[in-house]
Amino acid sequence: MTHLALVGPPHLTEPRIPAAQGFYRIGHGESPVAAVSFDPSDQRRCQNLLTWFERGAEPGATLLVDDWKLCADSDPGLADAVRWITATARGVRVVVTARSLGDLPARVPLHVEVVDFLALHGLSRFSKALVWRGRWWKVPIGIDGSGQPVVVELTHFADGKWRTGSHLAVTAPDAFRSLVLGLMTTHSPKVFQAIFIDAHDTNIFTGLDQAPHVQAHHRNAKADPVPLAEALLAESERRLELVGNTWTIFDHRSLGQVLPQLLICVNGFTDLAATELGNALTTIARDVGRSGMQLLLDAPHELTNLQIDDCTTPANLDQHADELPRLMHQPEPPPDFFTLHDMPKFDPAHAWRPRPAKLRYRTAVGVDEHGQPVEIDVKAGLAEDGMGPHGEVVAPPERRADALKALILGLMLRHSPDELQVVLVDFHGTGVFAGLEHAPHVQPHDLMDDLERRISMLVDGNAPPRLLVCVDGVHGLIEAKPGFLTTLQTLTEVGRTYGQHLLLSDTTSVRDLPRLHTTYRLELTEQGWERRIGRSVESFVLPTDLASVVRSLPVAMYAATS
Repeated sequence: MTHLALVGPPHLTEPRIPAAQGFYRIGHGESPVAAVSFDPSDQRRCQNLLTWFERGAEPGATLLVDDWKLCADSDPGLADAVRWITATARGVRVVVTARSLGDLPARVPLHVEVVDFLALHGLSRFSKALVWRGRWWKVPIGIDGSGQPVVVELTHFADGKWRTGSHLAVTAPDAFRSLVLGLMTTHSPKVFQAIFIDAHDTNIFTGLDQAPHVQAHHRNAKADPVPLAEALLAESERRLELVGNTWTIFDHRSLGQVLPQLLICVNGFTDLAATELGNALTTIARDVGRSGMQLLLDAPHELTNLQIDDCTTPANLDQHADELPRLMHQPEPPPDFFTLHDMPKFDPAHAWRPRPAKLRYRTAVGVDEHGQPVEIDVKAGLAEDGMGPHGEVVAPPERRADALKALILGLMLRHSPDELQVVLVDFHGTGVFAGLEHAPHVQPHDLMDDLERRISMLVDGNAPPRLLVCVDGVHGLIEAKPGFLTTLQTLTEVGRTYGQHLLLSDTTSVRDLPRLHTTYRLELTEQGWERRIGRSVESFVLPTDLASVVRSLPVAMYAATS
């Protein structure tokens, strides 16, 4: 007898099970299908039910475990009991419902049926801020004949070292649509964009073409393939010129290499293969590692690295293909400070725990138009794969405090005073750093003496904490105290070697001051705040509650170290 797993929200899963006298359920609340139902917290009755099924139960009986994760959390031994029942009991059936594939029990032989598209991706609802965080890596599209997930890998290692894009052939229309919608659902348009090409005039891209990821939808391309071929080749050349020949787009997105992957989705490729467009696609395919342009074809080709013929897609795929792309255009409110940093509150044991080297001295300052974090990494660019070592904030006096506090508070939140120390210099006395001075990270330093101390510590094999030197009103300070320019110049030139970072702020950029070099900038423009790193320009909005956080968080940090 087949044991079944239904993946989807509760209102879509349990009603799919026909009501029967022999249905016994473990789950919260009432059930429209079960003759007998026990709450998972009632461990005595649940255990009696499981024992009865282990011994065989009545012929034709069904055990329903409704919402596996919820039930397993109440009974750590549930997986072993169900595994035993499915392996030994005869004439009975086990049905498990789950909210996502990841919730299903391990090593239990179940025939999986995904009834909800979002559940396939481990989601209960769509929110750009929550779900557009996928890497360009892999995406599930359905279930194969044995009930196992079909996951499309979007990249591969061409030479064993550098990751490059895979060209895909997905021959079943539903699987094709599931892949495209899955990418749109889990990846921001800044990571992934698409061009739709239909050899004829079909409905394959209906609904999907409303998503913000779609650059263009070309219908009946076979009628006039030449202009489209020329446009695609021109885009490939533009990308190759921008990225250069040194790195792949996947493994090294340097300051001037912020490009989304461009997936060229072709329906009716067999009818286009021998045309100028087919030749152009073949040419483009050879440069995928550098240009970031990949092919998704509905027919096999010698260039396709991966072919998927068919799979069972979620039952409500078409419904979501119509609803989700439109939902992706709706604005979402900016987050508060702790939501931006994925923390419910400040807990020093969690917030100040050791982080991987790549994530150290990196923090979000706000979110972009898609709700995704816009980050600053003060580590040195070439030496430590960061964005620093030095930066600036350019805005009117009454506004630059917001960006300064967002950046400084974010770094303090993720780094203890043993990892990060901060110097605050408010030349004009405007209170731009008001509140921050209560944090234990803020300590007085003679900057040149600190430099000598750091050199001595490194000679002795000790790593000093990073020092963030924040100077507001730079131009006025240097005009009043010209000698301070020499100090800043010294820190600019040797600071990254010894862990000293400058954060300079004023109404105008410090680029007009000699030998002061910054590599990132937060600037307030007529359009709002922008993060500038080389040729990369990202618009962002700040957290909504900075004023209240700056009053409470530094004090809480000080209390945690007292």
